[in-house]
Formats: sequence, C-alpha cells, structure tokens
Amino acid sequence: MNINEINKNWDFTIGLEIHVQLDCNSKIFSNCQYEYENSPNSLTCPTSLGLPGALPNVNQSAIESAIMFGKAVNGKISKNFTFARKHYFYPDLPKGYQISQFDQPIISGGSVPIWWNEKEFNIDLTRAHLEEDSGKSFHNNDSKKSNVDYNRSGAALIEIVTEPVIVHPEQAKIFMQRIKQIVNYINISKAEMEKGKLRCDANISLSKKGSGKFGVKTEIKNINSFRNVQRAIESEIIRQNKILNDGKEVQQATLTWNNDKNVAEIMRIKENADDYRYFPDPDLPPVSLEKSFIEDIKSSVPILPFEYEKKWMNKYNLSLNECMILSSSKDIAKYFEEVVGLDVSPKKASTWVSTELFRLFNEINTVFDSSKVEAKDLKILIDEIKKNKITQNSGKEILRALFETGKNISEILQSGDFDSSDMNITEIIENVLSDCQNEVLRYKNGEDKLIGFFIGQVNKETKGKVSHEVIIAELSKKLKD
Repeated sequence: MNINEINKNWDFTIGLEIHVQLDCNSKIFSNCQYEYENSPNSLTCPTSLGLPGALPNVNQSAIESAIMFGKAVNGKISKNFTFARKHYFYPDLPKGYQISQFDQPIISGGSVPIWWNEKEFNIDLTRAHLEEDSGKSFHNNDSKKSNVDYNRSGAALIEIVTEPVIVHPEQAKIFMQRIKQIVNYINISKAEMEKGKLRCDANISLSKKGSGKFGVKTEIKNINSFRNVQRAIESEIIRQNKILNDGKEVQQATLTWNNDKNVAEIMRIKENADDYRYFPDPDLPPVSLEKSFIEDIKSSVPILPFEYEKKWMNKYNLSLNECMILSSSKDIAKYFEEVVGLDVSPKKASTWVSTELFRLFNEINTVFDSSKVEAKDLKILIDEIKKNKITQNSGKEILRALFETGKNISEILQSGDFDSSDMNITEIIENVLSDCQNEVLRYKNGEDKLIGFFIGQVNKETKGKVSHEVIIAELSKKLKD
C-alpha cells in the first residue's frame, strides 16, 4: 500500500531534529580546528577529547551564527542562556556527555515557510540550540572491529527542533531542503549532507484520521540525504500501518535507515523516554549578550529565499516554479535582481537566467557564477533581441560566446557575425519570391502552409540573423501585392 492510500485512513504526525554543522574556524569550545577531510584523529585537542583539566570556552562565531539563524526564522533570541551536560554513553562521545543546551536555549520558537502541493505551509519550530558534535564510528562487519575518529568531536552544531506539525514525508524532505537553503543564504554552513554537515532525526506516529490524538512515537536516527528523509519516513509509516491494521500496538523504538535494503530497521525498543540527566555545565558560566551585539548580527541577515519568492510572485507575476528555481541559491537570486534592476522584463530575465544561462553551467557541471556573464551584458543582449537587431537563436550563440570567451558583448557584436542592421530585408525577400514564382502562385491559391517554406528560404539568405517576426511581417506585405 502506498503512502497516499494509507493517508486516507491515518493521520501522520512528523517532527524533525536537524543538526547543522557550522562553518566556524574552530570547534565550539576550543581553538582546535575541524575540517572534513583529514587523517583520523589528527584534529583533536585536550578539550575535544575530554582530558582531565581541559576547560571549554565558547566560540563567539557559533553564537553569531545562531543569532543569524534565529533572525532568519523569526525566532526569539535570548540575551541570556546557559549550556548543560547531556549524559549518555557511546564510544564516539569521549567525555561520556555532550555539551548542549537544555532549559535555556539561544533560540526559541520561530517558523520556516515551505511550498508543498503549490500551497504555503509554515513549519513551526520549538527551538534551535548550540551544541558540540560527537566523533564518528566506523564499523567493519568482516573483521568485526570498530574504529573511532575524534576529529569531528567538538565541532560546532546548531540543532533545529520542529513542532510535530509535518503531515507528510514529502513535506519533511522539502523542509530539510529549505533549512539547507537558509543556512547557505545566511552563510553559516554549506550543509553538505555527503560530509555529514547536515543530518536529521525523524519522529513519526500514526493516529486514526481526524482523531486529533497522537499515536506512539518512534524515532529514526541520522538520516543523511534529502531523498532518504522521505524514504525513511515512508518506510516507517508503512511498518506502523501494518502493525495497527493487524490490531497490534506500535512500540516506542529507535530505528536506523538501511540504505542498501531501503528500509528503516529497529535498533532498540524503548520502554521509556531517554533520561539524559541534564545539569548545568559547571565549567561554562551563563552567557549574557548585549542587545546592541544581537542587533548588529541580526542586521547582517540578507533577504531570504522565501522573501524573494513572495516578492517575485506578487510584484513580477512569476510562477511558483520560476521563483523556486531563481531562489535556489543566493547568488542566482541576487543576479536575477540585478538584471531586473536594469529595466529588463522580469519574465524575460527569468527565462534567460533559469533556462539559457543554467544550460551553460550544467554543461560544465559547475555552480552558478555571476562573473561568467555580467548582468549589464545580459540586459544588452535581451534589448537587442527586443529591437529585432538579432534573433533569439543569435542571442543564444552570443550568450555562449560571453560565457566561454570572457569578452564583453560590445566586442562580440562588433565582430559582425550576428548583427542584421545592414541587411536589406525587403530586397532579400523580393529576390526569394522572384526565384519561387510557382510557390508564390500556389500560396495565393490557398496553400497557406507555404509561408514556412518562404521563411526557410529567407533564413538561408540571412543566415538566421533576422527575426521571424520581421520576416513574416515583410513577407505578408509582399505576398499581398
């Protein structure tokens, strides 16, 4: 049975806990550096390893990142907050506890707007708090041995916790993508999932349609791709649905996603909620921030993707799909705004940026770079087509030349390869019609489809440098004579 069929009889309640690794120069409680690709255990220090006598200090850059995120999601930013010790045992947690935040997080509340089925949904947040990352375990099933790399231990994280308001697995995936987009826009994390810099735990429960009650919750840990967020939740919904339809009860459990089998598997059954025995970290005093410090950080938050999308739909009448493509990265959004700011039609700008320019970047498999074709050159190109000085196809060739050569548009236009201004289109059409007397007679006798033949003949003579609109207008005049 597929998810949508199950959804006819059961309500899904989904909450996410998302961990974003912050792009700080050092770890959150020490000056120790962290980078993804380094030999195992080469980026450690007494603090990140939890050695006796090592004392933590809070990384100011991590606090600034959290404030920026709080502003982006319209959350409440606390001037006063504390850090706590979260106790649990696992080999990749060297101290036997994790420094996190408990009852006084830096960010409370907030919401993130997403689009699903072409409607806007606001995903409410419970909180966002700072904490340190754990190390990383590597398991070898053949040798039955495990190794631990502590390089990541102590890296700065922000954990984003949603309210249980997500109602479909696809919504969960879209929300994760929006979080990555936001942290990219505000430049606090590249959030590469393949490097473990964006990870997700999902809580799922099912309840009878319209009952308004919560079912028994299970949790899937450490989902590591957008696609797998949706697939893992779908897998657990299908599992719970079978249990409930068989008249049994779902047990509270922790699961993990098996990517090879495409299924969420139970790691352990939970009788009760985890007791992490939180208490304030005695080595880290409460943090108190000046209001002016918070306001300065908040003022650096740029226009956000959902703000661009709403503006473009309302002001420029662009479709939701067009807006989502243009807002996909901050660089693309800023470039589009720059082109439109040069008095270019938003619809034309959208087409040239998201279709023609994207095609060129896709061909070389690289990210968008506004320096490849300057906004002012794209404006001139669009204007030349509008004035019928060059054709649409010539425009595409010029765009490629701009992209590949680094020349400005004046140099390319002066080459004479694309400009049709010195062509006598009237004379060219007269010559074509003179050479095609039989076809002209047939056209005048009712074979209207021959207009395509005439356009083709003119295109051969002009080498495609004259727009179809100009050719058709002039042909219509001459064929009436």
